[in-house]
Amino acid sequence: MVRLLFMVLAMLLTPLVAMAQSCGTIDLIDELSPAERARLDALVAPHAFPVGNLWRADKGESTVVIAGTLHVPDARLDGLAKRIDPFLRDADVLILEATSEDEAGLAAMAASKPDLFFITEGPTLIDLLSPEDWTKAEEQLSALGIPAFVAAQFQPWYLNLTLAIPPCALALVKTGAKGLDRQLESVALDVGVPIQSLDNVETVIRIFADAPFEDQMDGLRLTLNTTDDSNANTSTLIEAYFDGRTREGWEFGRIMVDRAGIENGQALFDEVNTSLLIDRNADWEPMIHEMVDGKNAVIAVGAAHLSGESGVLRALERAGYSLAPL
Repeated sequence: MVRLLFMVLAMLLTPLVAMAQSCGTIDLIDELSPAERARLDALVAPHAFPVGNLWRADKGESTVVIAGTLHVPDARLDGLAKRIDPFLRDADVLILEATSEDEAGLAAMAASKPDLFFITEGPTLIDLLSPEDWTKAEEQLSALGIPAFVAAQFQPWYLNLTLAIPPCALALVKTGAKGLDRQLESVALDVGVPIQSLDNVETVIRIFADAPFEDQMDGLRLTLNTTDDSNANTSTLIEAYFDGRTREGWEFGRIMVDRAGIENGQALFDEVNTSLLIDRNADWEPMIHEMVDGKNAVIAVGAAHLSGESGVLRALERAGYSLAPL
């Protein structure tokens, strides 16, 4: 489901105790039927490096530490950050998907290019969605504290991304706690390690914004009609991450698409998988090769980007690095 796919990359949570109290601790993967479990195993099996979020790559005198990140705060990330810290302090460069400065540019982009984010003319989502789906949208927006009449003018992709934020997390993220990428960025800034980013924020936004409007609407309908009882989708992804089962957490989305019974759900999953993972990884590979060449580096990108033939770990192998779990 699209909500699950977005949460893999952009969930917003807080420390462990708060999460347990408000986002739940259910792991839906533990509750799969035997047939679903077998299907999930088959989906994960073909992918290189399906398990593990922290790796070391060596080539000559160059050492690269690769961290699959959770872009959200959680107390368990502190231990991971401490393991990376000595490598980061001695690194020549920290490589992120996007820096906090890059992300801050989103507000300016919304002001300068409002048509990317908002429906500026013609019918709004109130008219474009069925009454039943708009009612579901109103309910979910209410849980997020967002006025429905404002969100009715969101582009479908933007509302979809907004609804991907778990309500249990929205209030808690305001505490100022940081995900792993931002923790590492803070250390790099403190000790003067240069930071480079792999993504242009507008390019990533256009992955969603430039999709055909009807495809955006299909994705929004899929999100609206996929439930997240007891925030179970959120907690399932988090538990998979901390167990190092990141590929499993990603491919679990296909099981949830099947459960939703959306006719074109698997095709939507494939489209998101291609645009968010495969294509971006392909764009990153030559950049990573150039950024780490002859250097000691730390790469911290969303954990879903590590595995698979197009993944960051395979990219380093193709550059001649030997890899081992750290």
